[in-house]
Amino acid sequence: MRRNIIYFSPDDSIFKIARVLSRENISGAPVIQEGKVVGVISESDIIRFMRIKLPDLDASSEEPHMLTLFVGQLFKRELEFMTELKRVSKMKAEDFMSTDIVSINPEATILEAAEVMERNKVNRLPVIANERLVGMVSQADLLKVLVE
Repeated sequence: MRRNIIYFSPDDSIFKIARVLSRENISGAPVIQEGKVVGVISESDIIRFMRIKLPDLDASSEEPHMLTLFVGQLFKRELEFMTELKRVSKMKAEDFMSTDIVSINPEATILEAAEVMERNKVNRLPVIANERLVGMVSQADLLKVLVE
């Protein structure tokens, strides 16, 4: 169990969260409010939430009118992308975090943690005692224990 935990506030922006996850090379973290875990946020939550539309165009045609159509569609998609980016930039952790929190208590064994992760299809578990976050266990932590 790791005790030095990176966590977020419900008011943290999607961009701050993405930056921290990337910088710290982690795939998710708990969201804490007034000392209690109120959610969990992961890279998957961010990606699923953004729903950014990328161009799906065919530029293989050499005809001039097709190229014009292609450029026009690219411009339209760019505007859609910028609109979506502006919308997403206003979003906070509370808008896209998972609130169905799967956790374990500090007395849980490694096997129990693995079973809970497998049964609930989660990659990390907050360790909670007296309604407070005391640690985190990830699949990577379980693999380290297995290798040692």
